[in-house]
Amino acid sequence: MTSICICDDEKQQRNMLNKIITREMDLWGYPYQIKEYSNGESLVYNLEHENYYIDIIFLDIELGKSNGVDIAKTIRKHSKDTIIIFVTGFSDYVFHGYDVGALNYILKPYKTEKICKVLKEALKKLEQWKENFITVQIGTNLCKINTKDILYFKSELRKLTVVTFDKTLEYYGKLNDMETVLPSNFIRTHQRYIVNLSHVDSVTQTYAKIQNEKIPISRKKYQEVVGKFTRYMLES
Repeated sequence: MTSICICDDEKQQRNMLNKIITREMDLWGYPYQIKEYSNGESLVYNLEHENYYIDIIFLDIELGKSNGVDIAKTIRKHSKDTIIIFVTGFSDYVFHGYDVGALNYILKPYKTEKICKVLKEALKKLEQWKENFITVQIGTNLCKINTKDILYFKSELRKLTVVTFDKTLEYYGKLNDMETVLPSNFIRTHQRYIVNLSHVDSVTQTYAKIQNEKIPISRKKYQEVVGKFTRYMLES
């Protein structure tokens, strides 16, 4: 699921962009979600308090009281990987995009051909990155997590907890489903746990140690876990 955001204080411009993006995403067969914001403050709040992740954002540089470049800098604090596309009515603003690693820019009034070209460019870049990420739904928001940052998963009733270097997130899901999408360096150690072997410090008969936490290993899983951990260490 590709998370797309449109942030523009002009409703007509948001509607126009949404219409073109929706048509193209449907035509290309990409699953997607589009959210619209009329101001930067609401967007920043969602980023900071709602675990909102954006794959691609079409961001107006002039947002009433807000400044699109400042909003882009805030986005960068939360994600180095969000693809930023500036939209502006003034070509003078184009060079501001270099400071925040913007992929491209679109000048108003919009040209459909330009939007399609830039959108394709963004989707191609996402394809190159996607194998390093998983996407989970937390409430109404999509949250993208770099698998390299994940320490382990824990299952409790119908909820999964994913623990990373800097945060812990809860969402509804099943470990069985996670096993099918995670890279080969992840292994099920227990009915309720999956660990990232990249961050395992040691393995005993009853637990795997990750940053002073002891993750249970079931008797049934021990041989598989210790074998895979040994191979991983030898190959690393």
